[in-house]
Amino acid sequence: MGYGSLFERLAGEPGKRSNLSVDQAIVASIAAHLAKMLSTRAGSVQALPDYGLPDLNDMRLSLHDSLQQARVAIESFIESYEPRLSQVRVIALPREQDPLNLSFALEGMVDLDGQRRPVSFTARLNGSGQVQVQ
Repeated sequence: MGYGSLFERLAGEPGKRSNLSVDQAIVASIAAHLAKMLSTRAGSVQALPDYGLPDLNDMRLSLHDSLQQARVAIESFIESYEPRLSQVRVIALPREQDPLNLSFALEGMVDLDGQRRPVSFTARLNGSGQVQVQ
């Protein structure tokens, strides 16, 4: 089944998910949207000045304060612009393997097949400003 948002269908992206169930396709669509959202910097969308994430590399803050600020910003952004997710919770993941890249666990609830189910993703912000969501 090729479920996807209008823009995903126009871009031909749902074809990549044709072998997935409807529920799996919805979760994959949410992951793709989160990756695009979290890769957008604040101020880069003229029609929505609050759309996007602020620069997370504020050197005036301690590492703990930076991670806390990033976590709150990501949580608020997802709650505002990804309506399929509710009860969003963002958790900073340990940076042992690669101290230059940030990683967050994204948890929330999604309506699948008429039932609210928990879903989780991992978002990795790399040095080039792009975010990978799995």
